[in-house]
Amino acid sequence: MDQHAIGFRYATELDQPAIRALVHSERLNPIGINWPNFLVAAMGDRIVGAAQVRKHSDGSRELGSLVVAKDARGHGIASRMIDTVLAEEREPIWLITSEAFAKAYARWGFERNEPCVAPVKVRHNYRMGSMARIISFLKRQPMRRIVILERLPAERRKRRKAATGR
Repeated sequence: MDQHAIGFRYATELDQPAIRALVHSERLNPIGINWPNFLVAAMGDRIVGAAQVRKHSDGSRELGSLVVAKDARGHGIASRMIDTVLAEEREPIWLITSEAFAKAYARWGFERNEPCVAPVKVRHNYRMGSMARIISFLKRQPMRRIVILERLPAERRKRRKAATGR
């Protein structure tokens, strides 16, 4: 796969079915899958990746619906989408992810946090994801343990590091 053939752009209404299909293919949270919130990775006319920053009614923001088509993985698509959607973010960003992937997000400043400190809407999505684990168990599918991560704005991360030494 030629990385240069992959274009990154904000989604259009015509991308909605492809975004939904990608999200459903990985059993991600299907709530709030609205094309205006998405950045997509495209190869020609095919959408091979999608990511959004959900803007919750409680004011919190959550990196979500990050997905890359199986045959397009391993080429840095997810990383480039994360770089793009986080580039302009000046508020804390929350992320719910599989425990197995949590350490990979440290390069963007994400740190693990307890669910009880997350905003209400993020906790709600976390509970929904936890319930999905039960459904996976009943369907005899692999169960993914999920965790909540938070990314503070760069200036707050620097102040925290100076204060705590971490």
